[in-house]
Amino acid sequence: MPRFVHVGQSLTSKVTNTTRKTVSVPVYVDEQGYVQNAGFVFKPIRALEHGALQGPRAIVLHRTVSSTARSSLNAFARGIGTHFLVDKDGTIYQTASLIQKTYHVGPIRSRCFDEGSCDAAEQSAVELLARRQAYREMHNREKAKPYPDRFPMNEDSVGIEVVAMYTEATRQWDPPTPGQSEAIALLARILKTQYSLTDADIYEHDRISRKTAGEGAGLYDRTDGVPVRFPPPVF
Repeated sequence: MPRFVHVGQSLTSKVTNTTRKTVSVPVYVDEQGYVQNAGFVFKPIRALEHGALQGPRAIVLHRTVSSTARSSLNAFARGIGTHFLVDKDGTIYQTASLIQKTYHVGPIRSRCFDEGSCDAAEQSAVELLARRQAYREMHNREKAKPYPDRFPMNEDSVGIEVVAMYTEATRQWDPPTPGQSEAIALLARILKTQYSLTDADIYEHDRISRKTAGEGAGLYDRTDGVPVRFPPPVF
């Protein structure tokens, strides 16, 4: 017959043999394009994926114009959105595979024109397109250039959306919460490591495409990963 012993009377291992230990596990992107061991929440939205992603070669930062992650995830189901969504509390949702492109950038600006580095012929061509507001033609002209001679596009960049609202009356975006700031810095660090990117490969959406001013501002600082630049006040 089995003999039962009260727990308090049974022999146990020495405390030194039962001390909990923290085991480091590597963060990596699996063969399906999802980040493992980083604590992300996977919310795959197949409608976001539109073919093979090249690289990726860059990261583009966005704000959502929404107050909740749920409303943004619902909007993503229509087929336009980013690979990652950062909620107010810092939760990171991965919504698309990193081997698939998503539609999140739109027509890009002329990089040499914005940075004052076009040669005379290119300057003249871009000025003509700008006067005609032929932004799709300008995008197609830029698309023929290799990165980083041009800004990143849907085809070669990872998109990160941050849940935030825009106030029309003041023309101001919500600043990131502390949780969002930490999450963005973590996500940027992981992507830079996984794809051999640098801070020079991280872009604010409104700087590379024709979007509401300040949309990507103040989300990431190139020196240590925390926000420092915010949209200027409008009086």
